[in-house]
Amino acid sequence: MQRAIPLAVLALCSGFAAQGVLAQAQQGQAGGAEAAAEAFMQKLDADGSGGISLEEATAPQMEQFKQNDADGDGFITPDEASAAFAEQVPPEMMEAMKERGMPNPGKTFVENLDQDGDGKVSLEEFEQPTKESFAAMDTNDDGIADAEEAAAYFEQMQAKMQERMQQMQQQMQQQQQAPAQ
Repeated sequence: MQRAIPLAVLALCSGFAAQGVLAQAQQGQAGGAEAAAEAFMQKLDADGSGGISLEEATAPQMEQFKQNDADGDGFITPDEASAAFAEQVPPEMMEAMKERGMPNPGKTFVENLDQDGDGKVSLEEFEQPTKESFAAMDTNDDGIADAEEAAAYFEQMQAKMQERMQQMQQQMQQQQQAPAQ
């Protein structure tokens, strides 16, 4: 069963480093998807080849995984994920999430990435969204995502994010109107 992964959960993974560049594109800043692709290429093209390999795309995740795996046992638990999320998010946002009854981000993180159902996330599970994103980005299946493929991918992601934001706004408007009826 595939689940939608909330942005807060993706922020923990940060393997593609797409959060900032997609946010920039979504805010309508100059360049949009092209700027996102350029930032992606600059950040991850370690060998300067002009393309990103799967190894380059997943390399930053090892460090992120180690940081989130506080006890070093090779797994991220809901408590470890919650602690990592709390370090990355302003306290007032955490409080607002609690007030709104939003689910625990660590628990959500594990529920969304735990493929084997053991209640924790392994490195392989942690890297899986990046591997899937890379496969979607590498449209010619040559094992390298170039700037053109990255721009097309980020354009698609920007459109999906805008669509989701519109859906969320519509749902919120419907919820606000429901008690008035």
